[in-house]
Amino acid sequence: MSGPASARRSPRLSVVVACRDEAAVLPAFHATLLADLRGVGPRWEIVYVDDGSRDGTLYRLRAFAAADRRVACLSLGRRRGKDAAMAAGLARTAGDCVVFVDADLQHPTALLAPMVEQHTRGYEQVVARRRPSRSGGAGRRLGSRVFHLLARVLCDVELVEGTGDFRLISRRVATVALARPGQHGYMRGLFSSLPFPSAYVDYDWRPRAAGRSAWSTVALVRYGVRALIACRRRSSQPPRTPGGVERACGTAAITTGAVSASAARVVGRPGLRTPSTAGSDPSRSGP
Repeated sequence: MSGPASARRSPRLSVVVACRDEAAVLPAFHATLLADLRGVGPRWEIVYVDDGSRDGTLYRLRAFAAADRRVACLSLGRRRGKDAAMAAGLARTAGDCVVFVDADLQHPTALLAPMVEQHTRGYEQVVARRRPSRSGGAGRRLGSRVFHLLARVLCDVELVEGTGDFRLISRRVATVALARPGQHGYMRGLFSSLPFPSAYVDYDWRPRAAGRSAWSTVALVRYGVRALIACRRRSSQPPRTPGGVERACGTAAITTGAVSASAARVVGRPGLRTPSTAGSDPSRSGP
């Protein structure tokens, strides 16, 4: 089968965007993303995942989905964390490769085309790496350095400084990752632990375009501790054989302990459908 219908069912690129309280920046982000996707080609899809927002984010995401059948939105119902949102979005993708992007415009989506180009050259992961910068707050820069120092000492998984969730993964990497639901609590560590050929593309730090970060200093410290524990535990697990990976992929699922039941129900549904646009106006969102 050919034509637009086939492209929707089997897109080349899937973009997963985990969102929490990003209503202020979403219109600008979505417009920028659509413009940059033109440089990638016509075969793409966007999967937005709302992580329990309370500011009208879900209302805007439903509007995007209603306007374009290549856009879908999932709701986790209540806050489950960014990694759970990423895992839920990944389970709903159907592309040959998947890119994870933040909605605050700190991740330049102009890199999508170069990342896809690197993938076509044989790289299974293409990781965006932030160039060293004196911007972004001295406290956070120091915290990042301390975290990566501890990771080098305590963890077997290599976490490259300057990298994060902004990355492209192939369908092979996605399949293996989905077969490990117990490791979905720290997706960056999970992807970093997989022995697939990787490339890096560099970019400059930029401030948030609008809104406020949901990450307080205390939340970042707690997340860092959980990440270090997750990477340490992962090192004790024996690697799967290729046959074991294939068998595990046949029954891959995201457990409801990692994400909400509503997100778990989307696992195994390869087709993307435009969700209902029913929802409250952001001005009427609850506290």
